[in-house]
Amino acid sequence: MKRTLILFLGITLSVFQANAQQLDSFIEDYYTMADAEFNQESAFETVDYVQQYWRLAGNEGFNNSIYHVVEKLKNAGYVLEENAKATDRLTYRIEKRPMSRPTWEPVSGSLKIGNKELLNLKTNFNMIASYSYSTGGEKEYEVVYVEKVSAESLDGMDLKGKVVMTEGSPGRTFNEAVKKHGAAGVITYGLPAYNQPEKHQNSISFTGISNDEEAKAFGVLLSYKAHEILKKTVLAGQTKVKINLETKIYESEELTLVAEVKGSALPNERFVFSAHVQEPGANDNATGVGALGEVASSTARLLKAGKVNPARTITYLFGDEIVSTRRYVQEDAERAKGIKWGMSLDMVGENTAITGGSFLIEKMPDPGAIWTRGKEKHSEWGGRPLKKEQLKPHYFNDLTIGVFDMIGERKNWEVNYNPFEGGSDHTPFLQANIPGLLLWHFTDQFYHTDQDRIDKVSPVTLKNVGIGAMIISFALTENNDRLAHVMLSEASMAATMRLQAELKLSQEALANGGDLAEQKDIINTWADYYRDVFNATLDIEPKGMAAFKENLQATQDALMGYRNMIMGQLK
Repeated sequence: MKRTLILFLGITLSVFQANAQQLDSFIEDYYTMADAEFNQESAFETVDYVQQYWRLAGNEGFNNSIYHVVEKLKNAGYVLEENAKATDRLTYRIEKRPMSRPTWEPVSGSLKIGNKELLNLKTNFNMIASYSYSTGGEKEYEVVYVEKVSAESLDGMDLKGKVVMTEGSPGRTFNEAVKKHGAAGVITYGLPAYNQPEKHQNSISFTGISNDEEAKAFGVLLSYKAHEILKKTVLAGQTKVKINLETKIYESEELTLVAEVKGSALPNERFVFSAHVQEPGANDNATGVGALGEVASSTARLLKAGKVNPARTITYLFGDEIVSTRRYVQEDAERAKGIKWGMSLDMVGENTAITGGSFLIEKMPDPGAIWTRGKEKHSEWGGRPLKKEQLKPHYFNDLTIGVFDMIGERKNWEVNYNPFEGGSDHTPFLQANIPGLLLWHFTDQFYHTDQDRIDKVSPVTLKNVGIGAMIISFALTENNDRLAHVMLSEASMAATMRLQAELKLSQEALANGGDLAEQKDIINTWADYYRDVFNATLDIEPKGMAAFKENLQATQDALMGYRNMIMGQLK
């Protein structure tokens, strides 16, 4: 039976490869153009500019970052949409909307014990919880340490005008200590294990408190080192600290930058990129802004040179994470019908020799997000098991993995993928049943901390991610007659390799006492998933549809035959 299975696999692979071009040859010209055109130093310069600011929607740093990208796009040939002629294919607009609450930004800050400074905003970029108010100069406060803050733990305490110190959420502590008990502010510490706080003792993870216009209170966030010193000092009886915070809270408007390369033949069909501007880090997410700004600029230069000619529109979004992307997907039902693919660039420039982890492609939900085994592995950010009805079968996963695997091989660059976890700009696409993927890095030991600065960013990585994003957008928007055949071929190869891998894992599970019905369910789910992936290639609407459908049916028949053969091996 083993020889029969091997023979069948060989026949199956030959069917999969018939009448289809392999991905590498299909994207070779795109790779050459993107690799030559993408300016990694320009992308890095944008990252460096953006990362200097503590960015929140509506604040000065956020808005300056938007306008910095605008200047870059204008230099590449993009025209303000309201001034554009009908023949202009490169346009941009800045959408402005009122905000439901004021924006916020830090100006300066320090925390002292006596005359000894524990923290300063200049070197501890995240020390002030967002929406903290100014102290009105340096003031002395009594610190009350509470090991665990709850409604009961603070009952009976006189906290008026004092500062509560604890380990845990500043928001929850703020609500109990300030809003219910009249404290002047809170001092908190909390970093997850993947930040390695005992190694990076000056790291502070950014977070915020509610905007309390009546109390006008504050939150100070501690590093591991500052927490150890302050806790020891307070418990020893020296409970006075000096705090000096200056912040700005003001009315503003939310900006979203929308740039487009208008499609020549199918302008209402779109590939949409998104990169969020807010968050104070360099890798998170000044790198997404820098990489996408250069993707848009490089694409414009290639278009003007006559080297690419997208039939479909390519859209580039820069704004507030999830908010801007969700709005773009939801606010115009007709436009949403034409969004065929979405891709988020979030944390895409890591120098992994410093930050750790690797480049990752977060896949659309596939069975690996139900049964996470073998090469499937969640990041330390974490994910929950999905259900079958949440799967999103599509060729987008295998196309993206195939493109980046090729770049990884040529650039000697590590490329990995992870099951769906959510939490970034790809989720609004998926929630609208639009194929959506995330390009990112993890584990990053400096994630969400003020050690996420420009020295952790790699221009080479920015380019590797940028050219992969460009290649994928060109492949899907130029409407090449070979595209559907290439996608079917790539998905077919991926399906065969996946079923092979799952067979081995299921056999190992059964040898260790696993349930036969469950193992058959896993194999069946993967086979059904890839059958639907094959069907998704029809949305490319290839020429010669009748012949393509015959090839599609033969491919599906081969897959189902291979699935049945595998089922016979499970005992």
